[in-house]
Amino acid sequence: MIHTRRDILRFGLAGAATLVLPNAGFMDPAEAAALAEDPHFFVMIVLSGGADSSYMFDARPLSMTAAGKIQNYLGKDPDPWAGSNGIVSAATSLIKPLSPFKDRFSVMNGVVMTPSFDGHAQNMNFLFTGDPFGGDSFIPHLNLAETGREPDAVDAIIPAEREDNFTAHNHSGVIPLEPKVLRGLPERLRQLPPAHAGDPITEFVRSRLDAVAQGDGRLSGGASLMRTALDNSPNVHRKLAALSPNNPNDSTEKQAIALIAECFRLSLSRAAIYVLPEQFDVHAPDLAKGQPKLFSGAIDKVAALLHGLAETPYDAKRSMFDVTTVMLATEFGRTLRAPDMAIDATGTNHNQYSNSILMGGKGIRGGMVIGASDMADPNAPISKAHFAVDPVLEKTVGMPFDFKTMRPRTDLPEAFDVDDYLTIGSVVNTLYALFNVPTSYHRKMGRDKQTAPVLNKLLT
Repeated sequence: MIHTRRDILRFGLAGAATLVLPNAGFMDPAEAAALAEDPHFFVMIVLSGGADSSYMFDARPLSMTAAGKIQNYLGKDPDPWAGSNGIVSAATSLIKPLSPFKDRFSVMNGVVMTPSFDGHAQNMNFLFTGDPFGGDSFIPHLNLAETGREPDAVDAIIPAEREDNFTAHNHSGVIPLEPKVLRGLPERLRQLPPAHAGDPITEFVRSRLDAVAQGDGRLSGGASLMRTALDNSPNVHRKLAALSPNNPNDSTEKQAIALIAECFRLSLSRAAIYVLPEQFDVHAPDLAKGQPKLFSGAIDKVAALLHGLAETPYDAKRSMFDVTTVMLATEFGRTLRAPDMAIDATGTNHNQYSNSILMGGKGIRGGMVIGASDMADPNAPISKAHFAVDPVLEKTVGMPFDFKTMRPRTDLPEAFDVDDYLTIGSVVNTLYALFNVPTSYHRKMGRDKQTAPVLNKLLT
């Protein structure tokens, strides 16, 4: 089933464990040759529903709970997580499984998403496309340096535990593919010839699509995309037929890594998106109280994915981690508490003014802590800029950021100006710089504003 971007994002929030491989089967020979020379892939791990970063990094002390400022159902003070760049973040005990990778990823705190909206779909759209109303995902753009072509044909292979499908949408088709399906699909495809030009059925379908594609409407546009998919189907067929079956006794994460590795090696795709099954949208107190267990399960899965990348060889010399850039993100953070509820029985709402994102792997300088949010303790000063966007002080807000020194600023702005803050635009532009995406694709801080600065010191 093919979904629009809004349908895709709604599914992403539904919490089904999902793996997406964009660009599957459409990698042209020039792109494949470039990857063979210098392999570089991308894996994005998504926490759905807006995860409260204070249960991981950017945590808050129990004194904040005692002061009635924030709920803390973990019931423990955080520990310091010292970055190699001299900046310290508070981290909870829940992130212990990630400790072996401390030198391989960096933490970005206080990341501002879209200041104008606090909805799930708008912020997920903004994360992927830079536009709260949708558009082209940044992930297929990572191919542009090698080919110089527009990302006009993007496919996705999706192992999922349900019938719904999810993909980053750049006018894309979708191939649903669960790991368990690999135990029969490749063998079956090897027994069948791919669709090819001249085949009567193929030519009949193409003629019908050609007829419908004449025009400027949505139906014509859809027919044109289907024709492109039909033209590329032999390539997809051959590459899917080359996949090896997964071990059914392996964990979901291990099977996902095995599938990702095979698709990368076969030039079937150069990017993957893994959506964790946990749902972090915890408005009600009973749901919020389950966050320690919720995050513990999610962090275990993230650690398993990272270990899988590190332990799975790409070739005789390198692991998958050595050739892959990894990003962990959610659509926004959460409020300190929900209003009109006792501090020991409160849920949380949406907070687009502060988010935490992890990035590591190939091309990324690990071990750093970048950015911070305000209200780190009960006595922290509050800027007028914060009061302007959050007058009741329910949300943390990213601290002003110095892009030259890559350090949070200590001044208290009089008014909120997104130019003063670390934003998701800079995070994506840093990925663009790493993958040599043309600057014409780089995101701006906002309409009629400057291009979001690249975090050059994050790059090796």
